[in-house]
Amino acid sequence: MLRKIITLVLGTVLFASVVLPATAQAPSRRVSFADVATAVVDNNLQLRAAAFDVAIARAELVQAQGARTPQTALAGSYTRTQQQPNPAIDPNLYSAGVNVTYPLTTGGRLEAQEALARANLQGAQATYDRTRQQLVFGARQLYFQGLLASENVAAARRALNAANESLRVARARYGAGALTPRPVTTTLDAAIAQGLLDRPDLLALRSRIVAAQAGIALAASGTQPTVGLGAGYGVSNASGQAPFVYGIWSVTLSATMAIFDGGITEAKVREAQYQVDQLRTREAQTRQQVELDVRLAWLGLDQAAGRLAAATKAVEQGRESSRLAAARYGAGVGTQLELLSAQSALAQAELSLAAARFDQNVARIQLILATGSL
Repeated sequence: MLRKIITLVLGTVLFASVVLPATAQAPSRRVSFADVATAVVDNNLQLRAAAFDVAIARAELVQAQGARTPQTALAGSYTRTQQQPNPAIDPNLYSAGVNVTYPLTTGGRLEAQEALARANLQGAQATYDRTRQQLVFGARQLYFQGLLASENVAAARRALNAANESLRVARARYGAGALTPRPVTTTLDAAIAQGLLDRPDLLALRSRIVAAQAGIALAASGTQPTVGLGAGYGVSNASGQAPFVYGIWSVTLSATMAIFDGGITEAKVREAQYQVDQLRTREAQTRQQVELDVRLAWLGLDQAAGRLAAATKAVEQGRESSRLAAARYGAGVGTQLELLSAQSALAQAELSLAAARFDQNVARIQLILATGSL
């Protein structure tokens, strides 16, 4: 599904860049990779959903942090009761007040909730980053395919011109081409180390481990004492018993502690510990996968470099053969068939070089994706 979306967006952008006859088409501009990547990222629903996950996790963190601050509430009421036989009892009952509460200690429950929310936010952000990296990788790969198709068309057009003119040899324009190979300056060990440090899927797992560890503390808080401090000030007419409204203040220090809960807290702690162990196992498995991804990408890059070197050499030989054939034909000692064969071989070598450059660029960005640096 993701590839279909990228293909659709890329196809639309590339179609818009095709140069039609000047009488029917306004001047066009070259579509850059930034244009394609922006279109893909801005229109992908999966990435948008991941962004909402980040926003939700951030809101949950704000809630968890707010629970550790003083809470203030206003309350008021008015009640009209039936007139009593005793006229001294007022049937109008008034009550109003303000209360401030602050949790002195909750056995680590609020702290664990905040740590859990913070870890969830980090995990959501890492998932968003990985989704975006995969989108950019797919867009870049398809963009390179578009460049490859453009260079293939250019090479075929040059071959056609050479065949029609019979005297001119198509000149390669790859020196300034968009598929120019880019060197990789890192080493395999450094790439593996970077992948184990920066891969968003590993970062997401580590954040989940932190969250699960906070879950242990949260579960254990069920048997810890909870202490709260409250203060308030209110006005009342003593439920109608007083002929006037008066004010009263109060300070409350409360403490609660569960003595027996049927083993619920112990089971919750054990469950949370199992989740931590499970996530650590998945982290180890993901570390192995990251190292495998980097090694496979490195192998692919090495193979692409070999094909690029061979294709470059073939183009150099093809150019020399074409030059000699043109000279022989111009001197009258060579045949037209010999010249056309040399020009055709050069065109095929140029196509192979374009494909090799494409493979090298794709292998390079595959390595960048494997290390989590895209």
